[in-house]
Amino acid sequence: MLNEALKNAPGLNGSSIIDPHQLVRMLFFIELINAGSITKAAETMGVSTSTGSRWLSDLEEELGISLYQRNNPSDRLTEAGSFLYSKFSEITDDIHLMINELTGFTTETRGNIKICCTPIYAESVVLPIVGEFLEANPLVNIQLTLTPRGMDYYKDHDFVISAIAGHAANKDSELLLVRRNLLTQKFVTVASPEYLRKNGEPLVPQDLVNHRCLYSKALQNQNQWVYKQNGEIIPIRIVKSIEVSDAKMMLSGAINATGITYLPEFIVQKYIQDGRLVTLLDEYETDDWLLNIYYLPQRFMTHCVKSFKDFFLANHRKQVNEFKSENNIEKY
Repeated sequence: MLNEALKNAPGLNGSSIIDPHQLVRMLFFIELINAGSITKAAETMGVSTSTGSRWLSDLEEELGISLYQRNNPSDRLTEAGSFLYSKFSEITDDIHLMINELTGFTTETRGNIKICCTPIYAESVVLPIVGEFLEANPLVNIQLTLTPRGMDYYKDHDFVISAIAGHAANKDSELLLVRRNLLTQKFVTVASPEYLRKNGEPLVPQDLVNHRCLYSKALQNQNQWVYKQNGEIIPIRIVKSIEVSDAKMMLSGAINATGITYLPEFIVQKYIQDGRLVTLLDEYETDDWLLNIYYLPQRFMTHCVKSFKDFFLANHRKQVNEFKSENNIEKY
């Protein structure tokens, strides 16, 4: 029945002439379902929300079928909308794949690359590599977005470089993305000497519930720090917490005696060495901090994106070691 309805709809009746405006509206419909809202879909396609809303209404009017239930948040897609999405999204995937394959016929590296990266890694490692790549490939444009919550934006970027605590590492396993680990570090619990003079030192992880602690959901995924001793895992829920946006604010707060924090070792090591921070609970093991890069499988990459991926993976270890040398941190 749906096949017949769509087949007999204006513009989809088997004619060899396809209305390009209708195709754009159908592409918007696919983006709407992927993005989850008219506003986000319109932003992705570079139009206003009102234009996106009108495109959806025009498409439904042209087809004579309701596709999207605006007033039913729990079940947006109608049966017809689900059918159109399943069929047309396959076509759009094939189009993207064909375009990517066509870029292989060129010998020039040109195009646009979108990278989303955690701030703590971008300045010291990613930016220098981007600079080297652009120097060798002047026809490439790169958009670099800094956010500690990169996985929230993976659909809009070619690469996402994002950190996650080891105990939460499986939460991204269902994504249809390639994941490669770039850096693994242990967390270290630290505070300033001034904070410890005023508030005392926690002797066991459970004492942390009596201290002000700085944490970031972007780094730990929740207000929980993990400790281990004699094979026992000790998760500590931070109670007197100060939630901040990223690791830089956690570091700054700890140095300025705002509270205790729990950060990857390479971030705090030089401040421990110069005495501005003191390590705590050293007899306990801590969780791992994993920095990963995520990208689509190679068959979906343009020549330009693939070139950057190969260049980045070949050079990031060297850049990390240069950063560590500058900060007296052990290389890897």
